[in-house]
Amino acid sequence: MAVEETRSSGASKAAISSRSGAGRGAGLLAGGRAERAGARIAGAALLVALATACGIQRPPPNILAAVDPTNLAPPAPSRSWVPPEPAAALRAPPDAWQTGTRVLPEPGQVYDLPTLIDVALRDNPDTRASWEAARAAAARYGRSLAPFYPEVHAQADVNPNARFLKESADGTLTIHQESYEPRVVLTYTLLDFGRRAQSAELARQRLLAANFFFNRRLQDVVFDVERAYYQLDAAQGLERAAQHNLELARTVRDAAERRIAVGLATRPELLLARQIEARAVYDLENAHVGVKNAEAELALTLGLPANRPLAIESLAERAPPQEIGEAVDTLIDSALAQRPDLAGRVAELRAADAAVARAKADFFPTVGFRGHYGESVWDYTITGGMGRIHSAEPTYGTVFSLNWDIFKGFDRFNAVREAEADSRAARAELASTELDAIAEVWRAYYDYRAAVRKLEFADALLAASQEAYDANLKTYGVGLSDIVELLTAERDLANARYTLVLTRAELLITAARVAYAAGAMPVGSLADPSSNEP
Repeated sequence: MAVEETRSSGASKAAISSRSGAGRGAGLLAGGRAERAGARIAGAALLVALATACGIQRPPPNILAAVDPTNLAPPAPSRSWVPPEPAAALRAPPDAWQTGTRVLPEPGQVYDLPTLIDVALRDNPDTRASWEAARAAAARYGRSLAPFYPEVHAQADVNPNARFLKESADGTLTIHQESYEPRVVLTYTLLDFGRRAQSAELARQRLLAANFFFNRRLQDVVFDVERAYYQLDAAQGLERAAQHNLELARTVRDAAERRIAVGLATRPELLLARQIEARAVYDLENAHVGVKNAEAELALTLGLPANRPLAIESLAERAPPQEIGEAVDTLIDSALAQRPDLAGRVAELRAADAAVARAKADFFPTVGFRGHYGESVWDYTITGGMGRIHSAEPTYGTVFSLNWDIFKGFDRFNAVREAEADSRAARAELASTELDAIAEVWRAYYDYRAAVRKLEFADALLAASQEAYDANLKTYGVGLSDIVELLTAERDLANARYTLVLTRAELLITAARVAYAAGAMPVGSLADPSSNEP
């Protein structure tokens, strides 16, 4: 009996010792598990911090809006929508037009046409938007080349805390398992029957189209600046002409007053002269408004706000442009050969043809390769005195696969039909653009030829009108003609001045239109032709 008690006591001591050891082991296990959990939390926090710094991490939205999102729309067709945020948070910044460290032209300086063209090419938002669109197309072409490279990615299956209960002769054992399976996986498409090549060709042609349209956009800006510059110069010329006409009207009024003073004229003659003077004042005010509007238009083409007008060099003393010696058919051939927008349409047509080939390639299978290498790590901790078991084994494998979609609900057939229709539409758009280019060159050429002849007539008309006015003023002063003849001569002289100014502007604009329509307008910055980036 004593022996049994002693064994029992010994057994009790052994059990206590075992439980104490198990307790210490559990403490160590808990400590190690806590350290690993802390490391995982720190790693997750680092990833979140990096994502926030890169601008891709943001607080989650209000998911309760999914219950009834119509509450976010305007409440009724007759009621305006009220923003949920303060108006200041949704309002466009007042300096949005001034991007980056932009160097603005000096308001007090006088600028010539080449300088303003350079300012527009550098700062016009339209050129920057077109430039960024071309850069985006280049990035899309780079993305289209990605399938030619193998894909490599890392993955890990982590099971940090799995617990199992197992019955044994000594009782129930608790098994704590931690498993980690990190691996590196490589996948590569060996054969796709032209899918990658046609996708890359499609992206390349769209890149070419975007680049050609960017060049045409530069020509658009150059022509817009030239036209706005000539219109502002014409508006200033009309303003000067209106000022001269007002001086003429006052001269006639003074002459009428002198004749009344000596009894050679009647009061109706004076009233007619004052009427013409009032009309000249009205025309001068209209000329002032025309200058302000032309200044705003020029500022807009330069990418500046309308309240920043610039002073320009006058073209009044400049000789008119030399007459174009080329025939209209030669200019049309030049337009078809060198206009960037036509080349862009050709690139779009080739991109559409590549899309057709890409759609047809989907009927064929793909052959791919997949390989991985990693390691399977198990860590067992068993209560009951058995201690800790650690195991690590490398894993690797290779797989060759063939994927062939036999039937996809006529999706591929309709994809081919869609791509072929897009190709035919692109061909029609190319034909339409060519016809528009031919008509544009034709109209610009004959408008220019007419402007050349009209300028000769306008010069002769001004000279004749000035001579007639001078003669009538002299005869009126000595009483040999009446006020009606003098006012008629004055009106004809005023109209001749306006006609000359407008005809000269028309000649300059049509000459620029010919170069623009033919695609011969220079592309790029006039100040720094080697600079590609604004």
